[in-house]
Amino acid sequence: MEEHILMKFLEGNCSPEEEHEVRSWLKQSGSREKFDLFLEKYFEKPQPKLDDKTDYQELLKKIHSKVLKPEIKKTSEFRKLLVESLRIAASITLILFSGYILIEGFRYRDKNELAVTQPEVQTIPRVTGVGEKLTLRMPDKTIITVNSQSEISFTSEYGKKERLVTLKGEAFFEISPDSLRPFRVISNGITTTALGTAFNVFAREEQFKIALTEGKVSVKKAEHKVVLAPGQMALWVSKSPPQKDFSIENFNSDETISWKSGNLVFDREPLGEILNDLAIWYGVEMHIDNEIDRNRKVIGTFANKNLKDILTGLGFATGFDYEIQGKNVQISKQESM
Repeated sequence: MEEHILMKFLEGNCSPEEEHEVRSWLKQSGSREKFDLFLEKYFEKPQPKLDDKTDYQELLKKIHSKVLKPEIKKTSEFRKLLVESLRIAASITLILFSGYILIEGFRYRDKNELAVTQPEVQTIPRVTGVGEKLTLRMPDKTIITVNSQSEISFTSEYGKKERLVTLKGEAFFEISPDSLRPFRVISNGITTTALGTAFNVFAREEQFKIALTEGKVSVKKAEHKVVLAPGQMALWVSKSPPQKDFSIENFNSDETISWKSGNLVFDREPLGEILNDLAIWYGVEMHIDNEIDRNRKVIGTFANKNLKDILTGLGFATGFDYEIQGKNVQISKQESM
């Protein structure tokens, strides 16, 4: 190591590159002996000013008590370097420099250790299949019920600094109150924010619906934002031309969240929408004849029924026949007897 660089380092005038070079050199084998020789050459027997009444022995003890912490003493290489340096040099400049070497050296080491040991943030997905439902109990005691053919994801850091999940499909949220960390759901570019409340989110293809059963939530998409009260539903349909803002409607709670308990409740819903929902929930493709009246309103409740039973009931009430072939369902107008 060149002496003029060491001198610049002692004086605090070296560049960051030179400072890094000195610290790297001090870690090398044999550098301690060379450093001692350098100190003896330039700092041996320093002559303090005659009017300097500083008690250097007492000052040295204070520096030892402050910078030589127990955990730092365990690292012998830097400790030996510090002790030797303080023994040789009695000047205040050299004492403070040695303390600087020790503290900065361990600060540099700690940063490297943190970089190595810091755990990697992982994304945790949960997916439900056809006819499946999933209940998640989050670390903050929030309960999430995920409907069939849906996907919800969150990170391994959930609940530490923020509460954030992303959703594709449908889920019902019962949020544990936390005023410092609002709960957020992101679906199709729409963010729903809540503190402590219960709401249902439907986000499939081009449709988004959030129905609030209790509490208060804000729903935001770009510059558009609405705040819902219990019993209100915000709707957004991605279509051409683009929707200008959220539309707000009232909703029937039994109908909207009946899927949680395995029930399907239809209250004057168009037959076409019901068949589309069934296609999603049961993972089938509906082929509907043009003769079927898709706008016909349907009222009914089906408790824990399979697709065949539901179609049988709907067909009897609205006058259609059906045929299930694997993942394909043909809906045709019922022939007159």
